[in-house]
Amino acid sequence: MKTKYFYYLLILFAFSCKEKYISPVVSPTTGYLVVEGIVNSGIGSTDIILSRTTKLDNLKVQYELGARIAIEGEDNSNYPLAEASLGHYKVSNLNLNSTKKYRLTITTKDGKKYLSDFTSIINNPPIDSVNWKIENNGVQLYVNSHDPSNVAKYYQWEYDETWEIQSAYFSYLKYQVVKKTSYVDVYSVVYIDSVNYSYDTAKYICWKTEPSTTILTTSTATLSQNVVNAPISYIPPTSWKLGKKYSINAKQYSISKERYDFLQRMKKNTESTGSIFDAQPSELNGNLHCISNPSEPVIGFVNICSVQQKRIFINNKEVPNWNYSPYCPIIEIPNNTDSIRIKGLTLLPTIYAKLSPFGAITSFYAAPADCVDCRLRGTNIKPSFWQ
Repeated sequence: MKTKYFYYLLILFAFSCKEKYISPVVSPTTGYLVVEGIVNSGIGSTDIILSRTTKLDNLKVQYELGARIAIEGEDNSNYPLAEASLGHYKVSNLNLNSTKKYRLTITTKDGKKYLSDFTSIINNPPIDSVNWKIENNGVQLYVNSHDPSNVAKYYQWEYDETWEIQSAYFSYLKYQVVKKTSYVDVYSVVYIDSVNYSYDTAKYICWKTEPSTTILTTSTATLSQNVVNAPISYIPPTSWKLGKKYSINAKQYSISKERYDFLQRMKKNTESTGSIFDAQPSELNGNLHCISNPSEPVIGFVNICSVQQKRIFINNKEVPNWNYSPYCPIIEIPNNTDSIRIKGLTLLPTIYAKLSPFGAITSFYAAPADCVDCRLRGTNIKPSFWQ
């Protein structure tokens, strides 16, 4: 789920026909606590994210740092989470007892204590498959699942997308400062490898990973069969995600009706236009409470289940006429310091254009930096799961 919760989740600045609606609710300067994540009762990682609500004009996430978090069982078992990165608190392989109830305990750095209600573990059936179809000239991805026991009736999904990036041009050359002066540096273009004349492989192949940012839920409560075929992601036509190779890892959670209703209200509020007729902030109360100050709202809803995952890959060749083409114009630049300073320093050199009779580079080709160095758009560290 997207980690940025705006101030309008708590205060609606709404408009009628002519008059502005001013909410009487006053948020503390520190914002209200936002708790995200699902407790993974089985094998795998649990990642709980703590942040604070912020004003509409603040686009930076205000993470809650230095908190102490634990999962506490009704049998007095206790599983502490470690702060792994900004606002992220993690623990692995809990293997919780399915017959017991558990809750989340949070103590912030300023000493405030928060508790969730004790919650039962919900059975989560495996994902049957993740598949895709060509729709509206793009690629629509679906997740498929079913529960023959008819226990799981409310579902939530998240996913991570990863795709391979290849630079439009090989980079055989580099800029070199051949002389430093008190006024300007003197530049020249030289070979990266003057012995083998090979290109810089570290700049050529990279990968980009992005998490889902929307609330994805469905219910089978009103269906005659507990069967799910739900859209989870759409790749628009000619997107760079399918320029070479693409992968999606779908994560499925079986959730309670109460969490499902909470997420529906959250989705409605985050997608609303701010009308006075929209759902009001008080509806966002979940199953978390501030013990230090019972009147203080807490945004979040703790759910416990095993996490089911399934990954698929799609090759560019599997999608006919995808026609991804990056905008990567290339120009020829004389290999002298004035031309390089005027034309070249905002670009990256690729290969020589002309050589002198003695083999020296007299001019070279250059292109936008992100068309030559893929690290400007991703990482060149290959994911462990990549095939």
